[in-house]
Amino acid sequence: MGGTDGLEAGATAAPYGRAVVYREKLPRRWMIATSVVLVFWVVYQAGILLPEDRAVWFVILGFSAFLGLVFNAVPISKRIYNRVHVRDGRLTVGRETIPVDSLTVDSLREAREQPTDAEFVASLASRSREEIAEIRRRSSTTGKPRIMGGGWSVPMGMDQIVVQTAQGEPLLIATHHREALLDALTRARQA
Repeated sequence: MGGTDGLEAGATAAPYGRAVVYREKLPRRWMIATSVVLVFWVVYQAGILLPEDRAVWFVILGFSAFLGLVFNAVPISKRIYNRVHVRDGRLTVGRETIPVDSLTVDSLREAREQPTDAEFVASLASRSREEIAEIRRRSSTTGKPRIMGGGWSVPMGMDQIVVQTAQGEPLLIATHHREALLDALTRARQA
C-alpha cells in the first residue's frame, strides 16, 4: 500500500508481535507547493527591488515568511499531533506512546465496523429526530473518547477510529489510512 498520499506502511517478514512496523507519513504536496510559490515570489521581487529598495524587499520577505507559516499551519500541526507509528509493540500518535497490548482485541474488531465520517453523515440524514435524540443520549452516557496525541479535534482530510484500552479508556486516533492502521494494530496485538 505504499506510495499513495505519502503512506509508507508495511510489515516485516514476521507477521506477529514486535516485528510489525507501520509508519504513516503525512502528505507534503501542499507544503512544497506553497513554499515553491513563495520562494518564486521573493526571488522575483528581489530581481525588481534589489539593491535600491532593500528595505521594501525585507518587508516582502518577512510577509512571505508569515504567509508561509499561515498556509502551512495545519500540515505542521498534523505532523506534531497526528503522526502515527506502530513499532516494537508500541503505538505512537504524535507525542504520545502506548503499548499495543493495552488495546483490547474487541475494540480493534469494532473499529473495523465503525462507519467512516461520510457514511456516518449519510446515516444521520436518513434518521428521524427521535432516533438522533436517542443516539445523543447514548453517546453522552458513554463519554467522549480522548484524542490520542493531543489536539482539539480530528483534522480535515483525516479519518478516525475509536479503540479502547484494557483500563476502559476510549481513544480516538486520527489517520489517513484506517484499514492499514487497523491491520498493523491487529497483527501487533496477536502476539
